[in-house]
Amino acid sequence: MGEYPIAMSAGNEISEPPPATPFTAPARKPAPARTSSCDVSSMVVLPAPSPHGRQRIHCMQCMSRVFDDGLHAMYTRRMAVSSDSQPGSAHAVYVALRHRFAEGRYAPGQRLTEATVAADLGVSRTPVREAIGRLLAEGLVVPAARGVAVAALTAAEAEHLFVLRATLEALAAELAATRQARGQLAPADIDALDQAVDAVEAAVQTHDAHASAQANLALHRAIGAAAGNPFLEDTLHRVWDRIAVTTVANLDDPHWAGAITEQHRAIVAGIRAGDPAAAGRAAKAHIEAAGRAYKRAPENEPRAGAAKQPTR
Repeated sequence: MGEYPIAMSAGNEISEPPPATPFTAPARKPAPARTSSCDVSSMVVLPAPSPHGRQRIHCMQCMSRVFDDGLHAMYTRRMAVSSDSQPGSAHAVYVALRHRFAEGRYAPGQRLTEATVAADLGVSRTPVREAIGRLLAEGLVVPAARGVAVAALTAAEAEHLFVLRATLEALAAELAATRQARGQLAPADIDALDQAVDAVEAAVQTHDAHASAQANLALHRAIGAAAGNPFLEDTLHRVWDRIAVTTVANLDDPHWAGAITEQHRAIVAGIRAGDPAAAGRAAKAHIEAAGRAYKRAPENEPRAGAAKQPTR
């Protein structure tokens, strides 16, 4: 017997099987065009595809993945809303604490307890406990009596971080300029960098070191996003988190605060011109100058009573 059944007629004559109906796949509905006007509240975080992968951000308004192109990505990817970041959750507390560290709201060596943080943020102690556990694992806080303390940098640690940061930020500027030369950055992307430089300049003129540090970090994050390399960007975020205290200290220095606008404009000018060498040189020179300014500042040493750093 063969593999396939044969249709037989009443007279034992072989008859042809009925022709198969051809399959037609249903037409796919085109996805709506993604625009820079999508609401931040429409962003959702999808789990990383692997333990070492990155979280994926999708816009539920236009049903598309958010990439690092344009304002849509630059200013919403890190602000994506998920069930894990609702007010009062451990993740929300974790993010709030990291922001306060970056802005210098909690000074290096300052002791924090679950009770004081919970009262400060208006949440219960349980999410604070979980958030502090994450910060301990990342080295942003260290064990201290009756709680933890904001990690302080030694002079050697600061020097190592500035060397690393200068190399990474130069690479980010070079990659952003390369993408500009290839036509991979939209005019709005470059305009956004100019606007970020203006925002830093305006913040510096208020003589508010915390506001200036926040605007400065936003600019450097925008350049990191424009580089288009997610692994580099992730590494930069870890470095920025650890070295944030130096930015606040530097911006308390009027001489340094007055110099950074020109340096920032040189970086963005190199990116706008599509000149990787010029952009990279400007970025490297800027971070090296920041390192020298930090060494001159009295705040570059941990305060008296700062928690001892763990050995690593």
